Amino acid sequence: MNIKSVSQLRALLFDMEKSLGLVELSPNERDVLYAINEVSSGTPKAARSEAIRNHPLAAAIPQATYHRALKSLVQRGLIAHAPETRAGHYVMTERGPR
Repeated sequence: MNIKSVSQLRALLFDMEKSLGLVELSPNERDVLYAINEVSSGTPKAARSEAIRNHPLAAAIPQATYHRALKSLVQRGLIAHAPETRAGHYVMTERGPR
């Protein structure tokens, strides 16, 4: 793989993020949102905070920044605390990107 291929992939990703309205999110918020989507399981598809935090996309984010990103995603209505679960479980909302 070369830099041209990577730049083409990045441009494609940017177009996809733009069409989903994700460009308004910070890079950390996007990475946390992607990590939630990747580690979600069960019915409803819930993600444990520990699993989100350990995902490669979120693992390098400083702890305080990670929690701010989660809070912001909840405030924006893109994710919510999972119903009928203990604290630290999140689900994508209907408003969130699919």
